[in-house]
Amino acid sequence: MKDLSRSTLNDIIEWDVNNWSKCLCFWLSKGKNDLENAKVLEIGSRNGGLSLWGALNGAKVICSDLGGPNKKAYQKHKDHNLSDFITYKDINAMDIPYENELDIVLSKSVIGGIGRNNNAENQKIAISEIYKSLKKGGEYWFAENLSASPVHKILRSKFIQWGDEWRYVTINEMNEYLHQFSSVEYVTTGFISCFGRTEKQRERLNFFDRFIFSKIIPEKWNYIIIGVAKK
Repeated sequence: MKDLSRSTLNDIIEWDVNNWSKCLCFWLSKGKNDLENAKVLEIGSRNGGLSLWGALNGAKVICSDLGGPNKKAYQKHKDHNLSDFITYKDINAMDIPYENELDIVLSKSVIGGIGRNNNAENQKIAISEIYKSLKKGGEYWFAENLSASPVHKILRSKFIQWGDEWRYVTINEMNEYLHQFSSVEYVTTGFISCFGRTEKQRERLNFFDRFIFSKIIPEKWNYIIIGVAKK
């Protein structure tokens, strides 16, 4: 993996960086496809962080979101002198316009939003579309929000604007959605750090995630699932 400065890592991950950034090393260690010259699609890109990472590592990236990527994505990629290596498209993850074509599909914190208002069927459709879009041997690299612990559920409903709208998945549901893939490897991470109100607070709380909670809580209580699914 290309060595990343902390500011670049912040541009890629943006929020609870210490926990979510674990996806990058996991994908590169478990994924069999090389990013160099790979045809890569980021769905639900928002500010285009994963597209930035892909382009930094030599991929031919399609940065997409419903309605098109955020303006911040264009500026971010321009700031890193990578605009010429990234294509921007308006793509609905439930209707991906590729078939047996992509080497890698990337998603981060997307599936919960696709399942808004308790719509598990939309989540199943999106992952089937991802499967369809990949070449034989292509891979889906994902980092998604889990339903996590009872504490997470209560606090999301009280303090997160969309907390009652998103459909946070369980580990079992994610495995069910990925049943078409020939293999799936995953880890879970992050427990208390997401309760920090600022990134500095989340960095401090990450110490407890790493050295205490990672050793004592069940994996289903973590709030992030990171995985590689191979077609």
